[in-house]
Amino acid sequence: MTATTIRLTAAEAGQRLDRYLRKLLRDVPLGAIMKHLRQGRIRVDGGKAKGNLRLEDGMVLEFRPGIVDVVTAAKPEEERASVELLPELTPQIVHRDDDVLVVDKPAGLAVHAGSGQSGTLMDWLAASGLGLTTATFRPAAAHRLDRATSGLVAIGLTPQGLAGLAAAFRDDHVEKVYCAVVDGVPAVGEGRIDAPIRVLEDSASRGPKVVVDPVAGKPAVTRWRVLERQRDAALLELLPRTGRTHQLRVHLADLRHPIRGDRRYGGSSHARLMLHAGELRLPHPVTGAPMTLRANLPAGFRRR
Repeated sequence: MTATTIRLTAAEAGQRLDRYLRKLLRDVPLGAIMKHLRQGRIRVDGGKAKGNLRLEDGMVLEFRPGIVDVVTAAKPEEERASVELLPELTPQIVHRDDDVLVVDKPAGLAVHAGSGQSGTLMDWLAASGLGLTTATFRPAAAHRLDRATSGLVAIGLTPQGLAGLAAAFRDDHVEKVYCAVVDGVPAVGEGRIDAPIRVLEDSASRGPKVVVDPVAGKPAVTRWRVLERQRDAALLELLPRTGRTHQLRVHLADLRHPIRGDRRYGGSSHARLMLHAGELRLPHPVTGAPMTLRANLPAGFRRR
């Protein structure tokens, strides 16, 4: 048997060797990986290497026979699964460059797989062949958007793009703007909701997942303003200053203007949840240039 070799690319550069190997050899314990390194059964550019070695573009990893049955770089063309989404569930590309993809996700399409769900945004992404797929990296969404909510989802197409996007969301460098149709018309044109939120440990399957709790809740702030007054509803612009689970939904219910279609939080019946993530403002994860991405408001949000 001959040794297996992998030539590294810019996608792997900068990682520690031991961390890269843990992702590559998922079924091999870390202790065994380190033993292979010490014994020279895993080599870098023909020689022994330590786990803390920083990988560089063009390095060649050599795996002696017997370490794993097969070690190969991922082949997107072979691994790409076929996925067919209904036209109304097909995402629309809003922005694409080498590192970032932003799509307008339709309501009803889940971002990730869940109980009984198939045909997700991540399935569509894998089948599309967009982005860089290697043995240790796959393009992925940098944040979540509820299945019932439509709007913008930012996706990292490269390791640098995904890491930068994730850091921007984590460090509150992303400004998100939503629109919602709510039951009733607020008496004033704008306001600020400062209401701490607590996650319910034993929530019912169709009941609230979170509640406003001034004592035990975590800080949550939402600014809102009326964009359009309708007969028995209003179109609001929403700017969440924090990112709690179901924050907008529970905050508007607490305002006594629940989102139309949000039966979980007391909203009136509707064909869909009338909540849309319409705008993202953030620095580009690689270049740092400011980005403003917008998705058109879905049909039915404005008065005809």
